[in-house]
Amino acid sequence: MVAGLAAAFVFVALLCAAVGFYVMNTGGEEDRRLRALKAQGPAQGAEARSLLRRSTSAIPTLRRALDTSSWADRAALDLDRAHISLRVGEYLMLRIFTAALLFAIPLLAARGQIVGLAVAIPLALVGFMLPALYVTLKKRRRLHAIDRQLVEGLSHIANSIRAGFAMLQAIDAAAQRLQPPLSEEFSRLVADVRLGASLEDALTALGNRVGSYDLDMVITAIMIQRSTGGNLSEVLDNVAETIRERDRIRGEIRVLTAQMRFAAWVLSLWPAVLAGIFFLLNPDLMSNLWTEAAGIVLLVIAGILQLLGFFTIRRIAAIEI
Repeated sequence: MVAGLAAAFVFVALLCAAVGFYVMNTGGEEDRRLRALKAQGPAQGAEARSLLRRSTSAIPTLRRALDTSSWADRAALDLDRAHISLRVGEYLMLRIFTAALLFAIPLLAARGQIVGLAVAIPLALVGFMLPALYVTLKKRRRLHAIDRQLVEGLSHIANSIRAGFAMLQAIDAAAQRLQPPLSEEFSRLVADVRLGASLEDALTALGNRVGSYDLDMVITAIMIQRSTGGNLSEVLDNVAETIRERDRIRGEIRVLTAQMRFAAWVLSLWPAVLAGIFFLLNPDLMSNLWTEAAGIVLLVIAGILQLLGFFTIRRIAAIEI
């Protein structure tokens, strides 16, 4: 029975991988047009290269991703925000392969016993979620890097505007002076405008692509200034000052919640420390946790509950500003 379940799971995994491979190698009309633009010459190719990483990088496709709730569109947007050069088909194949691998290892180790299946199912779920966790962590790390660079980028843009540059020229100059990842996003914005998009649409796509609250404030301020008029360099300086103040308040809150975050780590690691001490005192008794079926099930349940408690405390301590 266990062998049949394992074979069925592997068959479904291979079927999904085949579907993902087909999706991965099937380009849309936008992809073909962008590749044709790249083939026209080095100038056009340089502008389209950033959009050719995946078909969802184009502004119309990105807008459709924001207007729909399908998993593929949300996954494409997450990959774009994390700056991972994978298509949705490749990403799905990776998640299925990881789940199948972690599903097969306990079954082979348990030699087809029912306890192997009891461990393999939660491990398969964990394996399916591991790539998504990596994408989330990388997306969050990239977002924090962009937020840290944003004040410097606004200063570059404001100084360029004071020197007589147009808005697009100021953004291009800032992209040349800054480091990734903000320089990459500014370069993509300039490339979108040069490929025919309006500056308003390119700014909207930038905000949707990055997902930063600070950047949304900047884009909103620029949109209002373009419709009502005013000194854009002064507006950008005021927004930069607001972002600095938010960073200061965020640092104070991080200091105040440090005790709660430390408690989350202590409460999560303390059971493992106690288990190690009990194992040193009475190894025969503690070995029942990984030699008996009931012990293995209890270990899996305890691990899941520990993770839930850890992430719950971290969630409570994460105060948005």
